[in-house]
Amino acid sequence: MKNELVKIETSLTLQNLNNAKALIEKANTAQLKEIISRAEALRVYAAQAKQGLIIQNQCAEIKLRAERRIGEQLKETPKLHGARTPTELQDVTPSLKDLGIERIQSHRWQAVASLPEKEFEKHIAEVRKSNEELTTVGVIKLARDLATIERQKKERDIEITKCDIRKGDFKKVLSDLNDIDAIITDPPYPKEFLNCFSELGEYAAEYLKKDGFVVVYSGQFHLPEVIKRLSEHLTYVWTFALYHEGKTQLVNGVNIMCGWKPILIFSKGKKKMRFSAYDVATSIAREKANHEWQQSESGVKHLIEIFSKPGELVVDPFAGSGTFLKVAQEMGRKAIGAEIK
Repeated sequence: MKNELVKIETSLTLQNLNNAKALIEKANTAQLKEIISRAEALRVYAAQAKQGLIIQNQCAEIKLRAERRIGEQLKETPKLHGARTPTELQDVTPSLKDLGIERIQSHRWQAVASLPEKEFEKHIAEVRKSNEELTTVGVIKLARDLATIERQKKERDIEITKCDIRKGDFKKVLSDLNDIDAIITDPPYPKEFLNCFSELGEYAAEYLKKDGFVVVYSGQFHLPEVIKRLSEHLTYVWTFALYHEGKTQLVNGVNIMCGWKPILIFSKGKKKMRFSAYDVATSIAREKANHEWQQSESGVKHLIEIFSKPGELVVDPFAGSGTFLKVAQEMGRKAIGAEIK
């Protein structure tokens, strides 16, 4: 059996792959089905003959491109509803049964076709560079994940429009506020933005109510300078930790894998919390759909509960996509923010 498999031609060149792409674009449904069948058979033979993952993935790519193309054709095909009359049978779009396609196949192929072309090509390119297997299941999962993110983004955008986010420099657009109960915010961390922490401290000292709290996300790299700048105007209380569940980030400057983020707690005079508070918050997921520095909703809920009460005013001077304001509003707080962009 092994000798027979070795005899099977499994070497695919870039020229072969390009020829297959051209053929797929021109092929009809029957031809595409044949390409899918042959490519899958060749992929299996390559795996059994231990021809290597590169060859297997080249076969899988041909199969995927054919599946994507047939999925596009099926999406464009008008859906047939109800029984067909004799007249309709003479000239009608063929059904899945007519095409010899099972419903599960149609569903899978259309799912592959639902992945935007840019993301489809990006996924294939990334798999080529990695030591991973290219599969239909992987493409379908990616398509579903992106569809979920897009749906959540649309839902989120609708919710965010209800929040009071003012465009411009927070020192100007939030200057009408008084007796702020809590400032919960996430300024940018790079060195060129360190002055934001000085401006935040000045603003909080003027507009925060007596004994109100400031909760500030920070990176570790410039942490001493951040604390110094905020301490010029406010009272340092504590440092909380935001634990990134299942996520780490390499900080190249110090070659450290970082899995948490400091959350600095300052106040306008008061150091003691109104009740015992746990100093670790957990971020279940990194959400970046709406802003490059967006934080997760899961991480901020714990902080809003500790440092404010329902009905109180929570302000975010660096609102970004509005995550903190959205969560504060959902938790019954009055939420106002600013975003310069």
